[in-house]
Amino acid sequence: MQYKIEQIGAEFTNKAINNLENRFNKYSEQGYKFHSVFEVQKPGCLGIGKPYITYLAVYTKE
Repeated sequence: MQYKIEQIGAEFTNKAINNLENRFNKYSEQGYKFHSVFEVQKPGCLGIGKPYITYLAVYTKE
């Protein structure tokens, strides 16, 4: 099984949702299936800034 992981952010405008839909469709055409989304905390700038929350999308391909 092959995995693809992509950072998709944490705030979504209508345009961002449409862009995400287009990426999901593009990956589907490449043989990937959407698997899951999970939340992660990323460190701030140079590891000293305020950390922030983002989301990662996981896709799988047989």
